[in-house]
Amino acid sequence: MKILFVGATWKGSSARSLREGLGQIPEVFMDEVGEDHFLPLYRSKPLRALNRLVKPWQIKDLEREITTKLDALKPDVLIIYKGNGVRSDFIEKVKKRGVLTVNVFPDYSPHAYGRALASAMGVYDLVISTKPFHPAGWQSVYGYSNRCEFVPHGYDPDVHFWPTPYQAPEFDVVLAASWRAEYHELMQGFANAANTQGLTVGLAGNGWEEHRSAFPANWQYAGPLYGRAYGDWVRKGRIVIAPVHSRVVIDGVRQPGDEDTTRTYELASAFCFFLHRRTPYASRIYDQATEVAMWDDADELARKVLHYLPRDSERAEMAAAAHARAVPAYSIPARASEVLEKVRDALARRSLEGACTL
Repeated sequence: MKILFVGATWKGSSARSLREGLGQIPEVFMDEVGEDHFLPLYRSKPLRALNRLVKPWQIKDLEREITTKLDALKPDVLIIYKGNGVRSDFIEKVKKRGVLTVNVFPDYSPHAYGRALASAMGVYDLVISTKPFHPAGWQSVYGYSNRCEFVPHGYDPDVHFWPTPYQAPEFDVVLAASWRAEYHELMQGFANAANTQGLTVGLAGNGWEEHRSAFPANWQYAGPLYGRAYGDWVRKGRIVIAPVHSRVVIDGVRQPGDEDTTRTYELASAFCFFLHRRTPYASRIYDQATEVAMWDDADELARKVLHYLPRDSERAEMAAAAHARAVPAYSIPARASEVLEKVRDALARRSLEGACTL
């Protein structure tokens, strides 16, 4: 099967991990287009403002490169990971070539990233979402009529895997996630309920340092961490907090929130003991008594932290059990095989539909 893959290429990105996972499958012949080479992401405000001005030309350049690769490879399938810079009219043009168009969508809502992406999402032949609730609500919640299938997130063995636990933890509790109001409220509630003055707490991710005045003075901040550095840092916590973004409101309408994130798998692979937000899906993939304990709110999180913190042996046993559960079953290479199976099925359905119209 010939696949043209479009997605980010930086080490640690989910797109690169999936592309590498698919590339390891013997029957796949693949070429790629690095989306981030055409649509760079900047952190400084001046560069971000400049980037908005030139983005229409960047998108045209990206589409031109994809077209060049389509002409050269003549693939069976075009797989686009999320596709922030790919417009619906371009997907229509690719479909007219007879190429199966597939979007791998990794986020909580296709409506949360601008009108262009929301419009394009309904044009693909197949959307493979990492969210368990998307297929059931693809039409009723999001308004699409194309096909949506579910393949979960996973961990990248080259980025997130460690074979043994960290031997000398530096923090009692850590959290690594970009700041958002929901997580801010969680950590404030945790600080109040757990009386964390005597605990060493570390926060990593964009935005936390700007809000440090809202938290105890002894908490420490690591800033944004990516790739191997992210895993190395979270392993320094005796307990890792794994929240999910559950409060999703788009254009005034409540939509389903996350039930898992990449952390759900990466932390187990990194041999961490972690406390996960309780969701129906997370409760199905880990045993709460022996692998990953869970919580519903800040008060329960605080109780769980204070319960497990002095119990080194129990934490070690649960971390080992979660690691055994996740490795290798929840790896990106395993997920890539599932993705390829969904693609095969879509190709077979299209072939059958074509035969029935003759």
